[in-house]
Amino acid sequence: MTSQRTDEQRKQQIRAAATRCFVRRGYAATRLLDIAREAGLSKGGVYFHYRAKDQLFYDIFENHSRVLQERWDFDPVVDQPADRTMARLIATHLRTMEDDPDEVRLFNLLVAMAAQEGSFRDKLAEVLETMHKLYAGVIERGMGEGVFVAGDARELAVAVVAFVTGLGAQTALDGEGRLPVAPPVAAEQVLRMLKVHSSASAVEFAAGPGQPQMN
Repeated sequence: MTSQRTDEQRKQQIRAAATRCFVRRGYAATRLLDIAREAGLSKGGVYFHYRAKDQLFYDIFENHSRVLQERWDFDPVVDQPADRTMARLIATHLRTMEDDPDEVRLFNLLVAMAAQEGSFRDKLAEVLETMHKLYAGVIERGMGEGVFVAGDARELAVAVVAFVTGLGAQTALDGEGRLPVAPPVAAEQVLRMLKVHSSASAVEFAAGPGQPQMN
């Protein structure tokens, strides 16, 4: 095993421990010593890789942002109606947040930090833009199919992402990381906003077993 690989594995260990500390304690209350104890290392072992807490937090932010961008940077399949695609996309998005409440808590912390730090703000804007682009593409296709109301696809996408991430943020309020409403119900509410006629239920689209394949 090379030294470079060993260093990266140790940094991953430290980032994982730091993430747990940050989401439990908050950024300000977390010390490098707390992170070292969580990681099972000495403070010097952490300091060797990260000389300051803000450097470690930024590294976590960079990695988390990259994961989110890779997760949502794809083109959904087009062999199904746009409303069906939208319902499954929303249900999938919400289930990813319900499955990993700590990831949601970290995202919430990043949003709070972005208000104080320009570099965080810019990176967060890139992540959200990836989500907006994905949803806007489905909305624009739905307009072309005549199932979604005419309008500005990007503005509608921003509203949908705000709705979905807002629901996801509330998993942090539940001890078991549960959403305040079931993903199929949330999907139906979005379709009611987007569709020309909202009589069709999204539940049949979003409530299928397992995670739908979006790409």
